[in-house]
Amino acid sequence: MTNPTEFFYDDNISDEFCSSILKIVKNTGEEKNAVIRAILTNFIKEQKTFKNLQYYSVAMQISKEFNAGYEPVGKLIEVIQAFFEERQALYDKIAGTVIPVIVYTGDENNLPEIFDRINSQGTPLDQYEVYAAAWPIKKKYTISNNEIIEHVIKKYDTFTEDNYKIHGYNREEMRSKKQVNAFEYLFGLGKFLAHKYDILSFNTALADDTVNPIAFELVNACLNDSDKIKVLYKNFADTDIDAFEKALCSSIDFVNQAISVITKFKGNSRSGNKKFHSKYQIMSMISTTFKEMYSDNNYDVLSDTWDERKMIISRNLLQYYVYDIITNYWSEGGTNKIHSAAKPNRYAVEISSRAWRVALESFFERSMLRTERKNIANPKSEEYVILNCIYLNTFTAMDQLSVDKFDVEHIAPKEQMRKLIEACKGDGLPVSCIANLCYLPEKANRSKGAKNFYQDKKYLVHIDLNEVESKYSFTEAEDLEWMDMPYEQPEDFNVLKEYYTDYCTKRFEKMKHLFCESLGIEYDDYTEENDNDTVIVIPEQVQTKAKKKKVNFSEKCVVRLAEHVSDELIKVGRNAYVTSDGKKGFLITTSRMYNKGGRERYWFAYRKNPLKAISDIDEQYIVYGCKDENTIVVMPVMQLEKYKENMRVSWDEEGNITHWHVEFYKDKDNHFTWMMSKPISHEIDIDKFLI
Repeated sequence: MTNPTEFFYDDNISDEFCSSILKIVKNTGEEKNAVIRAILTNFIKEQKTFKNLQYYSVAMQISKEFNAGYEPVGKLIEVIQAFFEERQALYDKIAGTVIPVIVYTGDENNLPEIFDRINSQGTPLDQYEVYAAAWPIKKKYTISNNEIIEHVIKKYDTFTEDNYKIHGYNREEMRSKKQVNAFEYLFGLGKFLAHKYDILSFNTALADDTVNPIAFELVNACLNDSDKIKVLYKNFADTDIDAFEKALCSSIDFVNQAISVITKFKGNSRSGNKKFHSKYQIMSMISTTFKEMYSDNNYDVLSDTWDERKMIISRNLLQYYVYDIITNYWSEGGTNKIHSAAKPNRYAVEISSRAWRVALESFFERSMLRTERKNIANPKSEEYVILNCIYLNTFTAMDQLSVDKFDVEHIAPKEQMRKLIEACKGDGLPVSCIANLCYLPEKANRSKGAKNFYQDKKYLVHIDLNEVESKYSFTEAEDLEWMDMPYEQPEDFNVLKEYYTDYCTKRFEKMKHLFCESLGIEYDDYTEENDNDTVIVIPEQVQTKAKKKKVNFSEKCVVRLAEHVSDELIKVGRNAYVTSDGKKGFLITTSRMYNKGGRERYWFAYRKNPLKAISDIDEQYIVYGCKDENTIVVMPVMQLEKYKENMRVSWDEEGNITHWHVEFYKDKDNHFTWMMSKPISHEIDIDKFLI
């Protein structure tokens, strides 16, 4: 080290040292530190060594700078001399250090193995630093991709800006000749792919001189059947790099197009494509497709079987993309799993209906295990992918292309669920469960506030509820009636939990079928039809041909009611029916059974709006199904109107009544009563309304 002072910089002088100088010249202020650093740095840069220097001139310069006179000069000389002698001692130690050097003169193909062995002790290099050092540097490849060249140039320019000298590097020569070695090519290719393709945009914030491993891993997966990155440069020996790169990009484009209906689905994305997959998942799909498209190292011509297989591969790629995300297939395994997926081609085999059923139900069950009270989880990639699939058929081209935005909405709103859980001191519920999520136009969602679709009267004025139900929520008003129930005591939490679980289970059943319909999957629910299943014939409308179908609890109540009135019932609304002579109208509503004080309890909401479906009918009734079709209360609307002043009510923000609480109790003797809350709590007998 012939000139150690060349490597002395301002930041070698500490604030503490500057303070000691200022103290000698009887001055203060951190802003003066820069003056001291400049004087000392300029002084030492003019020297060739730290030894045998005369410090009088620099001490006088500092003293004059701070108007300190001659008195402190001697002390300044002592302090400055001690400082620079300490620096000289440090440089002497560095200069005297012996650095061992191994000179290897053998076959350069052995260098990776040699570097691996040397790299086993001391501070290890990362694998790409080893490749940079071990791979042949003299073997050059001429390429056409200017962007790759520029990424390599940026790498070396970063070094030169830090005063490193790169042997053999000439920026303009690299630009004109476009020649790089194998490591440089893969380095630049990694940067290029990560910036060009959204589906490969991993590690895009890395520094210009830092390796993005995506190209090393992806190219190895395309060209080899196992992890051979260590000697990947050998694959380029007889390869047309430009042809290979074009083939690789074609494979990426094919995969990108196959999954674009999910990755480019508008959903609630505010910034173009959304990346739901892991790096290894997408590399597996691309590399396997590459091997299907090209064979025998001929990258100018597609394989003979590609044309007949590409449609199947495209369809399966989309399904596996979704399936693997839902099942977290790529959460472990890495590069080894990529090679396993290619032998044989995993994406050539269609996913069975049974596998889809298990995947969807398992995902739902996992999400239902969450217990959320205050902190509600945000949607993850799995939820977004499922939602995107479900809405493929309901979102129009206008929805996708318009400037309108969409939100992920909790149908049972988060804030309201928090309050319900808190009111009955519950442990928490899976509020973020996939079954409680839907897409909703941003404007409509944010005007709705903290209430659900059916509770917010202002919201209902500005939206088409039928469109919201059919296109976005896939719900009906009765699906969320449980949110209007009073939950006040700790024992009410189990009631809330049961209602919420039932709501999620039923809605997810709808979502599963919409999901499978969108992806062209024949959904297998393995539900065997029983010959004894009840089948009814109910005209959907007057003069409409009867339709045969399996029935649920509500429909079983209709069957029982039809038997009771000895007449055919005609459906005139969602839950509204009239007799064939048009004289009687019925609204059907149901409740599960809850135990309270040793009795069975049933809760319903009485609302005026549903009555519009039978408003022209003389005799109007509400049919209350209690637990099953064998226990039904048929209550005249006039009776409800008579006692509504005695029932508990719920109000909206403007002081309007939203609904009246109808509570029935059944004792051990099958005696039914109706709870009245006003003027004092009491019950009235309703056995006469039982059928």
